[in-house]
Amino acid sequence: MLIRNNRQMTPVPYRMQVNRRRLDTGNSQPVSNRTVAKPASVTRVNCRGINITRRRFIASVYVAGLFMLTRTAAGRPAVPTRQLTALVDQLAPAIEALTERTTPANWELLHACVYYALAGQYILARRGIPTRIKGGAVLYYPDTPLHHDIKPHVWLETDTHFIDCSALPRWGYIAVIPLQQVARNPASVIPEMTRLLILEERNDPEFLDHVATHRARFDRILRGAQPGHE
Repeated sequence: MLIRNNRQMTPVPYRMQVNRRRLDTGNSQPVSNRTVAKPASVTRVNCRGINITRRRFIASVYVAGLFMLTRTAAGRPAVPTRQLTALVDQLAPAIEALTERTTPANWELLHACVYYALAGQYILARRGIPTRIKGGAVLYYPDTPLHHDIKPHVWLETDTHFIDCSALPRWGYIAVIPLQQVARNPASVIPEMTRLLILEERNDPEFLDHVATHRARFDRILRGAQPGHE
């Protein structure tokens, strides 16, 4: 069978069975069957429409996924890297001052990463940004000649960023790195993209007791009490 259109006689590629059903009784059995030819041009239009609909659906799912990724586990909107960096730059003098106030007198600030982390966590929390204290060892710029390792080390993490307040005495600024640019094992390092490799993460009782001891001292000083014996 051939279908005439404006260009040429086009052979029908397939046939579609159409079932007529009773609408008044709800009977699902076909009353009669007839074969209806479907033009090739209609087939191409329908396929194109299906493809466009599919692309739109995939795009909407992708956008929804990006939206969900920009929210923290607590349901708060994630702070963009540029905004978070500007905020910590603004708060850096206060974090530096609080660290100097709470660090033991016989400690060098370059080695006071636990107090930089405690001060940063306290001040960021007052701005509505919750963080977690992490410890272990890190390597900055692992795939470049500028690589710099710090061990042992203590830093902060949000759901989306690595924050190193103790970079202040080293480089004069607080390091804020999106977690997408942080590798947690050497195999995950991506050249020219990975800015930090976490060599070790500590959650052992000794480390937790170390942080708890210094947090208690930090809290006593915030309350105006004497820090006690060092």
